[in-house]
Amino acid sequence: MNIDRITGIAENNGWTASIEDKTNSDITFVFSKMTPAGQDFSFSAAMEDNDYSNFIDNVEEYYQAYAPDYEASLWIGNDGHGKNGAPYHIKDLIEDMLTAEKMIWELLVSFKNI
Repeated sequence: MNIDRITGIAENNGWTASIEDKTNSDITFVFSKMTPAGQDFSFSAAMEDNDYSNFIDNVEEYYQAYAPDYEASLWIGNDGHGKNGAPYHIKDLIEDMLTAEKMIWELLVSFKNI
């Protein structure tokens, strides 16, 4: 699997894909996409030794570790509402982070289905 194919799959799913780091056989991709509430969401995944299955494992590991409640908690200010451009109401913030989780899942499925 080459870089152009991975970035193409991401872009077909509405993500922006870039290379964060590249050595001879290791590449770290950064995938970014706006959530419905307008947050710039991104995550990284590495492909080691040009091994696509390793890349899939890394994306899946990120998906499995993703915790929407925890991610939402990072955006709650001292006043109990969203901060730094996050949705004002906690309910909306959690829904947005649940949607981010779904976005990751859909990208992972697209990577697996090639």
